[in-house]
Amino acid sequence: MTTSATMAPKSFEILYLDPQTVHFARQGDTLTLTLADGARYPRVILRSCFPVSDNTTFLSVRDAEDEDNAEIGVIEDWGQLAPADREAVAAELGLHYFVPEITQVFSIREELGFLYWKVQTSKGDKEFVMRNSIIHYAREIAPGHWLLIDVNEARYEILDFNALDAHSQKLITEFLYL
Repeated sequence: MTTSATMAPKSFEILYLDPQTVHFARQGDTLTLTLADGARYPRVILRSCFPVSDNTTFLSVRDAEDEDNAEIGVIEDWGQLAPADREAVAAELGLHYFVPEITQVFSIREELGFLYWKVQTSKGDKEFVMRNSIIHYAREIAPGHWLLIDVNEARYEILDFNALDAHSQKLITEFLYL
């Protein structure tokens, strides 16, 4: 058994990855990374660092095989990647940061600590499930502008609560405790 006194401390140094020497590839729904030294990561995840609104700079590359999703490194400007690598990265980010707008709420049902939503979004009708922990999974970004996060970490936006129909507003008020 390892105690915290004998565990090696984690480093908080940022390792910058050179976009000219890394290679990303998609294999099905999986993004892989190969470094210049030949090290290969069979599954990586990408997260935009702040500012999130600038989607080309400071991209954190993390090892999806590691339980803690340990950071492999940061790419300062992924726009400098080779075209095929940029395409793979753009596809991965598009999956994670795809955020449809909720335009109407048909129903919300609470069951065993989960909220089951049936909604119309900017991308069509959708059903999703989110934990009934409003503090962690529903955030008011600005007055009337909400971000909802489902159990799969997919995100949905309500851009303007007041622009929704009365039925949608009533359901949201009831279940998000507005």
